[in-house]
Amino acid sequence: MKRRRQYSLIKELYKTMPRGVPLDLSTLQKLGISNQRAAGYAKSGWLTRVARGVYVFPGESLSLPAALSYLAMQIEGLHVGGYSALRAQESAPLVLWGDVRVTLPRWFSERFCVRYTHARLFDWEGSSTPKLTLRDAGQSLGSIKCSTPERALLEMLYEVGGKQSLEDAYSAFSQVKVMYPDIMGDLLQRCTSVKAKRLFLKWGRECGQLNVDTMLSQYHIPVGSNSRWVTRLKDGSTLSLKPYG
Repeated sequence: MKRRRQYSLIKELYKTMPRGVPLDLSTLQKLGISNQRAAGYAKSGWLTRVARGVYVFPGESLSLPAALSYLAMQIEGLHVGGYSALRAQESAPLVLWGDVRVTLPRWFSERFCVRYTHARLFDWEGSSTPKLTLRDAGQSLGSIKCSTPERALLEMLYEVGGKQSLEDAYSAFSQVKVMYPDIMGDLLQRCTSVKAKRLFLKWGRECGQLNVDTMLSQYHIPVGSNSRWVTRLKDGSTLSLKPYG
């Protein structure tokens, strides 16, 4: 009877779960498979252990869309952001943003070229903007969300001088043809990074996608003091930004 029960459970698992997805303990437990039994299935070759408490079907490899969908259920606010959201076809590594400070699981980061960023870049209190600035990333990235261009621009500018090069950021910025002024204005006044806001205003004037002076008259966008904001970039060059571009 015990052997029949064991076979029945693994048969149900094989029948109901798609291939290439991470099978964590909570998923297995919903089908009546205990931690101990999952370990037994791995020992018998019915499952392959990829990390502590995470399995896949034997002979299967984890797909990026499935792995991202799994992580989106584990990490609050996880989405594709910054440069990756603007230049999806060129971005390597894939830039992920989230609402909490976490380390991506080793089994994930060892298989996929990704990096994760966490920063309280926006003050969302009393705002519905977070939902308006995320959209579906597309089938190639599973069920994860992706920043709209307006949000992605500020995420990218926040990383300039560190993990994001100034040259690539300017190229991506200049190629964004459409920005919704109401969304952009709300994001700018909620953005907590002086560097990101000043750099946006500077490049906004240079690239001309919107009227910067009109936006400044319509939204309260704090940019710090009236002095220039100066910092040395990772490549040794200096970035100097005036308050309003």
